[in-house]
Amino acid sequence: SVYQRHAMAQSFHRWTAATRVETPLDTPLVNAPTGLMYAVVDSGGWLYQVEFIAGPDGKRLHELRRRIDYVMGSGHVARTYFTEENGRYFQLPLTWYRTHGWDFSPGYELSNPRFDRVLPDRCVACHASYPVPLPHLEGKFAELRNGIGCERCHGPGALHVSERSRAPRAVRGDTTFDNAIVNPARLPLERRLDTCEQCHVHTATSVLREGKTAYSFVPSQPLRDTYAFFRVAGSIDVVSHADRLRQSACFLATRQAVRPLECATCHNPHLPHADSLSRSRPCQACHAAARLAERLARSSSLAAHGPGADCVSCHMPRIKESGVPHGTFTEHWIRVAATQERPAGRADPGQPIEPYYERDRAGPEAALYQGLGKIVYATLGNDGRVLRNAIPEVDQALGADTTHGEAHFLLGVAYQQIGKSAEAVRALERSVRTDSNRPERLRALALAYAGAGRPPQAIDLLYRRALTLQPALAWIRADYADFLQGQGRRADAKVEYQRAVAEQPSLAVAWFNLGTLLAEEQRRDESSAAFQQAVHLDPMLAQALSPLLQITTTSQDVKGVSSLGSPLASLPVRERGPGAAHLTIDSAGAGLEFINVLPRGFVVIMKPDGTLVRALATGEYTAVVWDLKDSAGVPIAGGLYRVRVQGRNTSGEPQALQTFSFGVVRVRGT
Repeated sequence: SVYQRHAMAQSFHRWTAATRVETPLDTPLVNAPTGLMYAVVDSGGWLYQVEFIAGPDGKRLHELRRRIDYVMGSGHVARTYFTEENGRYFQLPLTWYRTHGWDFSPGYELSNPRFDRVLPDRCVACHASYPVPLPHLEGKFAELRNGIGCERCHGPGALHVSERSRAPRAVRGDTTFDNAIVNPARLPLERRLDTCEQCHVHTATSVLREGKTAYSFVPSQPLRDTYAFFRVAGSIDVVSHADRLRQSACFLATRQAVRPLECATCHNPHLPHADSLSRSRPCQACHAAARLAERLARSSSLAAHGPGADCVSCHMPRIKESGVPHGTFTEHWIRVAATQERPAGRADPGQPIEPYYERDRAGPEAALYQGLGKIVYATLGNDGRVLRNAIPEVDQALGADTTHGEAHFLLGVAYQQIGKSAEAVRALERSVRTDSNRPERLRALALAYAGAGRPPQAIDLLYRRALTLQPALAWIRADYADFLQGQGRRADAKVEYQRAVAEQPSLAVAWFNLGTLLAEEQRRDESSAAFQQAVHLDPMLAQALSPLLQITTTSQDVKGVSSLGSPLASLPVRERGPGAAHLTIDSAGAGLEFINVLPRGFVVIMKPDGTLVRALATGEYTAVVWDLKDSAGVPIAGGLYRVRVQGRNTSGEPQALQTFSFGVVRVRGT
């Protein structure tokens, strides 16, 4: 059909050799923060993205490849890619840009999630037809359909199809209004704009309203009832086409007209893009050539405003968008580009973000959603100052509320991030009481209980409840296995680790922690195989095996620390330099000493997911000793740990963070 040539119909689909547009990648790309290299390989009629580390002799120390299974993006600007693993969809590191060729996907050049970024619901909601999602599980679907289909703009179509199948309009001669489906053309202007803005408003932060999901919006409803959007204060995103259009004098002047200037004036959602002459006709309906000739009679631009002029290329120029590498977009703020500056948002002094909707400026829940927007913004940007300021705002706005379960959940997680266990428990308990059928809330409460030293039986119950609700939540199952390992329940932990990696084989940390469990049981061959798989999936984990540490503990004390050496024959470990922070066994043999740390700073020990284990102040020293106990004074469990070293130089200036990993095998003594 004609619609199949429209960009929306091509927004998500399977990759095939027959529809290939990608050019070869001649020189591998290097991700500077990690040193990992990436290539694109054509093999057997398929394209693969390959990650590798090149050794000094030219041999590869590490290689991991993933097949390109799905394409997201029509290719007019770019195409990004997803691979499928046991029904889950993961984004790949490289994107093909039409004007450039291959480069890193947006965000990957700063923080490289490699092959582990799950396809989120918010992306599917705009790039594909309504899927059939699995409960409580992002990135895995009972059905995922290609492209943007009719229902995205017209709403649910089952009733319409049923009625038309039973009595086709052509047979009945019926020309009356069809109330079996939404026709956006018959909606008020704001509801028509909402239909487009569900995907074409792009802000720094979006927060779902209580009880809503990424698939809740239905055309004809106000979009503001599903989302709270927040943009960076004083700015407007170029890609936020509808927002930019709203700033245009043409839009404002015709807003009350019978046929106002709006998205559909220039964009027919059923047909491919118009040519330059056709797309200028809406402009000429108001700005006729004769009238322009009279107005511009003494202007040097008169010749550029004849009947065949391309209005769009001058008054809606292509502009570079900083958030999309190699991407240029049509500027939807219609103006005389050479003489007018971009419109500024209505920034509030001292506020990092500002609401898009008026209800979030002054409505009854404005303070709550502004605070939630700041928490999400701070979490995405790793901005501790904004996070600490936002938490009391949300807490005060909620008060004694018992209905906003998602808000209590976000508040509880934020309290966890700043290390306030009691407050986190309070907020997360309220969240779970509001709805105890949300696995992510149950898991967060389990972590908060562990941090607060609550009884293991209560923590175990929360994990089991979460996994009963959705057994395919492999990352929560791996968390549960970590908890069981910490409790000394090795047999149960092993079962849960194995179930987790069977469901999601790419869980590198779960493989690593399974390796530490098997090492504790003296099952060296099986342990080495698990470590080998972990390092194959994530070569950065090799650092934690050189060497692997063994600690001997009682329930309350660490009796000794020793090195097990490396359980693998060869490891792709990057040299960190002689002055880098590192750890060694302390002189007493009962703890670890961190060397070359920064004075007036901290050594922060975390689990791989960022959960705080212990923070050690360095004072004026460049070395600090750790007794291998967590914040509650309990010896740490076996598994993988990450260290973040932060501090200031002699001038008081913050220094670049240093991070590294280490692995622990825990042996329980008497």
